[in-house]
Formats: sequence, structure tokens, C-alpha cells
Amino acid sequence: MKNEILIPDHFPDLKEEDVKIADLRRERYSQGRDVLAMEFNDAIAARLEAERIIKVKCDKCGKEFIAGVTAADSTKCPECR
Repeated sequence: MKNEILIPDHFPDLKEEDVKIADLRRERYSQGRDVLAMEFNDAIAARLEAERIIKVKCDKCGKEFIAGVTAADSTKCPECR
């Protein structure tokens, strides 16, 4: 009998409307949490992608351009080549 759950007599009876409202509130909360997590994940992915791309200054004109994954790819921008 240790696994029995005793509900006190003063515990209010839940109405069906209250249960539906609680379910709706939980659903809205979880949807909002999922949207926020997706935005955070997208921001982190964008930041990591930006950190991976290396910008280099052109030897001739001094403009910054994307050199690719490594800076040793080229030291001249496409306009000066």
C-alpha cells in the first residue's frame, strides 16, 4: 500500500474547462520556447559561419575581400587580378 496516492478532501475538483485552458497554456509556452531556441540556433550558426570566413586586405588597392577558408589562397582582390 506504499504506492497509493492520497488526495485530500479539501483538494478542489478540476473542471474540464480548467484542464483545457491549462493544456492550451502549456502548448503556447512550448511553441514560444521552440521558436526562441530556433532563433538562438540560427544566430549561433551564422556567427560560426562568419568566423570561419577569412577577410584579407588586397596588396594593391587595400580593399578587404573574402579570401576563402585560408588566407593563403590569394592576396589580391578579384578587381586587381
